[in-house]
Amino acid sequence: MEQVRLDILLYGHDGRGLGHVSRSVAIGMALRRIYPHLKVCVLTGCPQTQELIGDIPLDWIKMPAYDTVVIDGKSAGIEGPGGFEDKELGQLRAEQIRQLVSLYRPRLILADHTPQGKHRELVPALELETEDRPIWVLGMRGIVGSVAQVGSRVAVDLYQRYFSALLWYGDATVLGNDHLAVLADRFAVEPVECGYVSRLIELVSAAHPSIITRYGCTLSIPWFGEHTDRFFDRLIEAIGLMGPDFGRFRIFVGHDDISSCRQKLEGLDFCSLERFGPHYVEALYSSRSAVVFGGYNSLVDVLSLGIPTLAVMRDMRDHEQQEHLETLIRAVGNRLTAVLENECSVEQLYTLLVDRMKADIDPFALPVNLGGAEKAARALAAIL
Repeated sequence: MEQVRLDILLYGHDGRGLGHVSRSVAIGMALRRIYPHLKVCVLTGCPQTQELIGDIPLDWIKMPAYDTVVIDGKSAGIEGPGGFEDKELGQLRAEQIRQLVSLYRPRLILADHTPQGKHRELVPALELETEDRPIWVLGMRGIVGSVAQVGSRVAVDLYQRYFSALLWYGDATVLGNDHLAVLADRFAVEPVECGYVSRLIELVSAAHPSIITRYGCTLSIPWFGEHTDRFFDRLIEAIGLMGPDFGRFRIFVGHDDISSCRQKLEGLDFCSLERFGPHYVEALYSSRSAVVFGGYNSLVDVLSLGIPTLAVMRDMRDHEQQEHLETLIRAVGNRLTAVLENECSVEQLYTLLVDRMKADIDPFALPVNLGGAEKAARALAAIL
């Protein structure tokens, strides 16, 4: 009898933010929805993965997690929550991935962001010499940014030696053709344009919730960087000036930050502080406005739900968020407005929050393709 094989393994690396994992999860959800006969699994170290999946029938394998810190706008690896140093963890995970690929024998592997994986942890699996080696596919966000690992000679060599296709999670009508052209030139391949990948679209498709506005604003702070504490203080002061007249504020933060944030909300009974979990989607879906940080995942979430949003830009050296937000704002108009985390004042935040509360937009007139999860799922099935 032929040995059972996994059909598709979706690799999303972790360490800072949820963008890579969220895209992998969204595509996994779309695969399970459209092709329920396929065996699909997500591989990551991100501890929030189950919260991202919710009740969707999508399985995942948890590796020990990376952790990072941002210093002077540059991300650096630090000791992970399991006690392993960054380099040690990279070596351990590389061997774990190689063994998993040997054991599950996936027919296809989709890697998010870099051909080599974080700290080259995909390389041993790529180099496996087997008769039934998987088809490797690379998926990349709309604006890649100046990520050294993506533009390196190592990345290009690995792609050309082992990969069969490249999926681009962007929309050329919004971002232009330059990013597609750069990828095509760098990897000597014609990328498949999928559109933006939205996890919330997959969740909403499964749940079919009704839209009822219950809250004034949902705020999301997935991780605290070097300027976030001071930003949070200014944000809470601005919310205090607004008072309860605009409705309830639901503020979601990472597990490690909730204790330090809670004491800053004393006296603001119309605000709640919560860990990320299944309630985040419900809150976002039922809010008049939103405040999110400007990562790919968070922006696609609010665009998919048609919520007037204040997007906060971190001062990172690669300027990927700034470039992406400026381009999106030109395309979607009053749906999005932006502010720099380390430069905004209490007065500016107050003005922008009130503006977001009062903004009137048509949630159905969105000039951005957010069907990337389904397009990517169909492309992968076609490759199989």
